[in-house]
Amino acid sequence: MRIKYDSMRIRFAVRISLSVSFLLRRLGLGEGATLPGRILLGIAPNAINELSEGLRVILVSGTNAKTTTTALAKAGLQARYSVVSNVTGANMREGIAFSLAQRSSRHSGDEIGLFEVDESYLPSIGQALSPKVVALLNLSRDQLDRVSETRMTSIKWRNYLAGSPNISVVANCDDPLIVFSAEKASDVIWVAAGLNFKFDARSCPNCGAEIRFSADDWLCDCGFRRPDPRISLVQNFVEIDDRRIELDMQLPGRCNVANAAVALGVCLQAGVDLEDAAVRMSKVDEVAGRYRRISITGHQVRMLLTKNPAGWLEVFDMIGADRSVVVGINSRIADGKDPSWLWDVPFEMLKGKEVIASGERAYDLSVRLRYAGIDHRLAKDPLEAVGLCSHGEVSFVGNYTSFQDLRRMIEGNDTKFLPQLRQLVGRFSQ
Repeated sequence: MRIKYDSMRIRFAVRISLSVSFLLRRLGLGEGATLPGRILLGIAPNAINELSEGLRVILVSGTNAKTTTTALAKAGLQARYSVVSNVTGANMREGIAFSLAQRSSRHSGDEIGLFEVDESYLPSIGQALSPKVVALLNLSRDQLDRVSETRMTSIKWRNYLAGSPNISVVANCDDPLIVFSAEKASDVIWVAAGLNFKFDARSCPNCGAEIRFSADDWLCDCGFRRPDPRISLVQNFVEIDDRRIELDMQLPGRCNVANAAVALGVCLQAGVDLEDAAVRMSKVDEVAGRYRRISITGHQVRMLLTKNPAGWLEVFDMIGADRSVVVGINSRIADGKDPSWLWDVPFEMLKGKEVIASGERAYDLSVRLRYAGIDHRLAKDPLEAVGLCSHGEVSFVGNYTSFQDLRRMIEGNDTKFLPQLRQLVGRFSQ
């Protein structure tokens, strides 16, 4: 049952945005959240404040794993709460506004708003939503044509959290930039969630000297060092205080066990039974189309999404035994227009795999693969690229729009005119 709002403006804005979303999804023009959210805010600029009235809010932010961690936290929180969330990944103001427009209750003590937030927007969205809990995952280079340099983001987060004493933080203690952001918060649960990509955290955010990393610790001569975690990982178990909770994850990769550990920290702050939450998280087998295996042209293809060097290191672990890998790279607005990050990805780790470069920037990718010494073929169409694979089990790894392109092709949502219309919708959504 839809909420009845007092303001005629907000009622009209919600109705229009829901109708536009329905139309976009029917036409296969995306998840139907960002553009409807923009229309909603255009009609009712204060919509986020009005639509979140009476809602207890949790925010999740970081460079990588926001969508997955939010989906896992949502599964865990549903052990106790009704959850309104933006699990499709629309994580800026428009997407969050539209998610709030879909609330089905109001002033209910058993309802929680759980939203992933783009790292650049965390302070401003936090000011609008007054969250009770903020989860911080990691910070690394990503879309430098849009997102601030990591140190600038860390400082903005630090100032925001230091000035927000009512926020409890769940933070990854293995990332120095996250620790710098969270250490001035009034209440922090530290989680040993790991950090594979250390290049952006080599210099101390406190003094600028080099941070020394060891297997499970880091420190700087100025005294800035890794806090002791309250939540740790031991194989597939999460240790919280004196408790050990098993995670039998269906999602691939060690990184998703770490994401679940952060999600359990969120559930701990929300007062959810952790064993029940862990069982629910273990049943999650895909997130917005990611991780699942689907049949394409006689191949079993695992769909993987990544967008930056840190994310690639996690994806290499998920590829596992798959002997064929299709890499799809575009550079549209949603991806970041600058694909120079390709040179920071250690594609050398794909040696021994059958590799096919695809996407609109397949030639840029091909040059990078050549310098990495990776034998490969090229097919710009991702569906054609999958068809060229010699082995039955294939990993498709694409950045955002390349991944979505293949999803639409598989689901039969592409026609001759839709790519052009989709680009037009994309411009209005930015």
